[in-house]
Amino acid sequence: MQDFAYLFRDSVAAWLQGRGDSRFQRYERHYRADRATARSQEVFDLEQSNIRFAQSFGSGRRQLAAVSKSKAFGALTTFLILLWGGTALLSSIGATQPVAVAAVLGVVFVALRVKNFRARGQKR
Repeated sequence: MQDFAYLFRDSVAAWLQGRGDSRFQRYERHYRADRATARSQEVFDLEQSNIRFAQSFGSGRRQLAAVSKSKAFGALTTFLILLWGGTALLSSIGATQPVAVAAVLGVVFVALRVKNFRARGQKR
């Protein structure tokens, strides 16, 4: 395992100088806006400003992770992948064997309807 501690000081310095990280610009805009509003009140609390920054910008990744792990996102992703694959497959095979493709589509449609009907019956 390699030790990357020697890079830490350089990465912090790079972040503070705004190199290669868009978070610095976002924090700088937030800080300047808080300073501008504090001038009218003559009181600026850096700690409170940092807490507000963390609350407003820190939860974006957690929300994205929660959305990507949800059932609806999984179902939508599966549907879009199957739709894309199905259209590619149907267009190539449908040109040569239209009867076989129609039969497969009919079987898939009936299977989906039966599955939906059984799921409704189990809920009641």
